[in-house]
Amino acid sequence: MPDQKTSSPKNIKTTGRLQIGDQWNAISIIAQSQTHPLKAVCELVENAIDARAKNIDIVRRRTNGQIMLEVCDDGHGVRLDQNGRPHFEHIATHICDSMKRRLSRPERVGVHGEFGIGLLSFWSLGEQLRMIASDEEGQLHQMTLNRGEQRYSISPARRMFAPGGTQIIVGPLLESSRNILTGKKLRRYLSAELRDRIRTSGVRIQISDRISRKQLLVTPREFQGDRLDELKSISTSFGKLIVELYLRPAADSRQATRIAICKDGTRVLEDITELIQFDRAPWTDGRLEGILDFPAFDIAPGTRKGVVPNERLEVFIEALRCIEPTVTEAIERRDQAESAKANGQILRQVKRAFLTALRELPEDQYLFFDVPHSAKRSRDGAAVNGRPATQKSNANKRKETVAVASSFRPNQLDTVVITPRHARRQPNGECVLMAQAYDGRGDELPDSVQYRWSIVEGEGRLKTVEGGQCTVTTREPSLIVVEVKADKGIVSAADHVPVKFVAEEDDYGSACGLPSYRLEAEPVHTWRSRYDVRKNDIIINSAHRDFLASRTTMAKHRRYIGKLYAKEVVLLNFPHESSSEAMERLIEVIVRTEDAL
Repeated sequence: MPDQKTSSPKNIKTTGRLQIGDQWNAISIIAQSQTHPLKAVCELVENAIDARAKNIDIVRRRTNGQIMLEVCDDGHGVRLDQNGRPHFEHIATHICDSMKRRLSRPERVGVHGEFGIGLLSFWSLGEQLRMIASDEEGQLHQMTLNRGEQRYSISPARRMFAPGGTQIIVGPLLESSRNILTGKKLRRYLSAELRDRIRTSGVRIQISDRISRKQLLVTPREFQGDRLDELKSISTSFGKLIVELYLRPAADSRQATRIAICKDGTRVLEDITELIQFDRAPWTDGRLEGILDFPAFDIAPGTRKGVVPNERLEVFIEALRCIEPTVTEAIERRDQAESAKANGQILRQVKRAFLTALRELPEDQYLFFDVPHSAKRSRDGAAVNGRPATQKSNANKRKETVAVASSFRPNQLDTVVITPRHARRQPNGECVLMAQAYDGRGDELPDSVQYRWSIVEGEGRLKTVEGGQCTVTTREPSLIVVEVKADKGIVSAADHVPVKFVAEEDDYGSACGLPSYRLEAEPVHTWRSRYDVRKNDIIINSAHRDFLASRTTMAKHRRYIGKLYAKEVVLLNFPHESSSEAMERLIEVIVRTEDAL
């Protein structure tokens, strides 16, 4: 009866305790709170891990035309009663009162179960659940539960598996869950949901899908990006928060990436942005993935999804707010490194494409950049395949000297050519030189050629770059001669070019060599690119909406850079042409470069 306390004749204060009016109705509500079939199977697997199982077998089979699902483990099995039999009665009559709650602290290590409602999740899987375990003499017993029924039954079981451990058989599966509970989907789900529990416990989970005839091993999910090593754990008043974040390259951002929230190795939220406090940068960055594991969380008992909004969640939120600047800085550093690497790759591809294109275009019209143009062999030996005739004749003499009796051999080093041929820079400016090796027919050789750069005349600083490139610079106006030696096997070839460093700002006419490009962010301006005559650079506005739109894929971004490059090439070579003529020239260049880009 409720306790009554009278403070005055007119004011009566009544207190009491909450009670369940209909226990079966409460049990039905709990059983139906788990609506995710894959999560229900995960509950059964976690029960096996809590029982210290080292091997768990999940079997999907067809029996008498019905699809059944089994979960077998080699754990310590069901606790025995005073008669030495599995204590099924306690399990069936103590819903919401798990025996795991009465474990000692050492026994609780690595055990997740605490609510005593995991078995009820079978309502989302099938019509019946049978739980089989052995007594102290090795005899098997089973408890049977039927979906939607209040009663349970316990009976002897036929020997279906070796004594020890526990076997759960659910079936026939519901029509709504049959197509979801396939071997592949179970493996994919469990590898993510139980990623760290599998790692820490060392359990082996094998799926035998006898319907599709596939054997699948569940392995912890591996993330694809580069780990942000700046963050690994954060100390809080409720224990450690484990941080494991990875950043994928921008080219992989098409694939869905998420930062999952976990409780002691089990995923409780697939995406951190489901918490409204984190629906912002950097957590919404499409390249970030990983886990945030906080064992102190309180989670929803029925669905085992989501986090109870209490002081533990507040501590978690505050901890992540403190590390947001570190995450943002780590992303920016990797973005800069990735951008520099990508720009270098794109620049090499763009230059290669334009070298080919400009050799095909009329030599007397594209004069601004000093690029070796192709020409037919002439009797006076002016040029062959864009290389000086003296180099070709020297190569022929060398062939005669070594007495090459056979006909032309492809992929054999013959000559090497440096471009640009007559570069000009200001003092302290950096000149980029590119070497390309050719065989006797004039075809470019693959990247297996080794290049050695040196300064043979003048004083300056030289730095070797990948891909047959080098940079040279000096502080004073001077003439520097740079030499490259190419080696492929036992055959060598050499070439040299002068680089003139001049002080006059207007001495930048032709012979500048193909320009490099650099990025500058000017979001309030509409220009896409422009040419810096002093540094022989094409400046690209990295804040322009077209630049940002092009970065969805590497190929699209490379083609966008190539089009800007083509625009500047045309404007530099034809500064006084009409707009229609300039457009014709632009198409002329793009047609010859788009296949290479």
